[in-house]
Amino acid sequence: MNASKRFLPALLALLLAALPACSLRSSEETDRPADKPETSVLTPDDPSGGVGETNAPSAPVSDPGPAPVDPGANDPAPEDVVPISPVAQREEPDADADFYPDGLFIYGNAVYTQAYYAEQNADWFAKTALYYKQLFGCRVSVIIAPLSSMTIQNPKITSVIPDQKEILDKMKALTDPSVNFVDTYDALIGHRDEYLFFHTDHHWTQRGAYYAYAAFAESVGFTPVPLSSMTYAIRNDNYSGSMYEWTKNEKVKTFEDKIEAWYPTKAHTMTVVTPEGETLNFNSSIIDMNDTYVTFIAGDNTYTLITVPDNPQDLCCLVLKDSFGNAFIPFLTEHYGQILVVDPRKEEGNIFDKYAWMNFTDIIFINNIEAANSYAWPKLYMGAVGVALP
Repeated sequence: MNASKRFLPALLALLLAALPACSLRSSEETDRPADKPETSVLTPDDPSGGVGETNAPSAPVSDPGPAPVDPGANDPAPEDVVPISPVAQREEPDADADFYPDGLFIYGNAVYTQAYYAEQNADWFAKTALYYKQLFGCRVSVIIAPLSSMTIQNPKITSVIPDQKEILDKMKALTDPSVNFVDTYDALIGHRDEYLFFHTDHHWTQRGAYYAYAAFAESVGFTPVPLSSMTYAIRNDNYSGSMYEWTKNEKVKTFEDKIEAWYPTKAHTMTVVTPEGETLNFNSSIIDMNDTYVTFIAGDNTYTLITVPDNPQDLCCLVLKDSFGNAFIPFLTEHYGQILVVDPRKEEGNIFDKYAWMNFTDIIFINNIEAANSYAWPKLYMGAVGVALP
């Protein structure tokens, strides 16, 4: 038995020893943070499924190997995309907010999502990151995506919604100092007047994801590649996301959104294994087959391998994520030779047994702040390495 596996029972015992202090709620409550409304704000990233999610079993993958060429392999190379100047975010409206029972609210020309803090769940998330560091023996970074309500400056609104900086500061305090907890809030807040979040969808835009990437890059000693070095395109100038279905408010249909994309500077290929077990090949992590949020790494899939020939092949990272990670991941191609992306909602089996042979230099957790304050996500991540949390 190798050394990594010998300490699993001991470390699990250490995790379980913290259980009484966590005072976990009943099983029907543990998938949402304390004091959070009954309906999840971020249903598509609820591990149990939801709008737009596929719950089909995934095909086990031990080694990607060669894959058949998919029609998506003819995606345009960056030089084929016409650059378009970025557009700033809307001005702060002088209006009241229309709050919904599930935590969503309409304010000005956008639907916003709130964040909620649950200390016992955030503590499990922090312990999970430390466990992965000890198990894989490499650098581990935690990147928590704030939600759109962080950009609001109107005191009438900010006085009645949770402060996401305060939540993230509390989460950082729970995180072991050996884990790299990236400061995403300060990275984004200075750009709050830009188009960081969709108006009709719960995700951040790729512009928002970029600022988190830049903060991550600096935190691990990389030089962030500036947006001005990448080729910019509007993939869809009439995008409509999840918020109309959730609010059923006709006003949401009038809100304007677009899918902006920045094509990385380095050529790369991407192999995707879908939840249905289909293998697809692309020549970019920004695909031409879809002009919704799925344009980024082809959406949520069981397994994704991105290879960048011009980067050192022994510089290799494992990304564990919810869908907020999708817009972030293409920026990693500026630094890593190999990028393995695993979505624990889709993958089955033990990812340590399957992928430890890749000798990761980095493991990166990317979750939105709501997911990181739920019990379900650390339970998924620990289950992915063979540890069953209660």
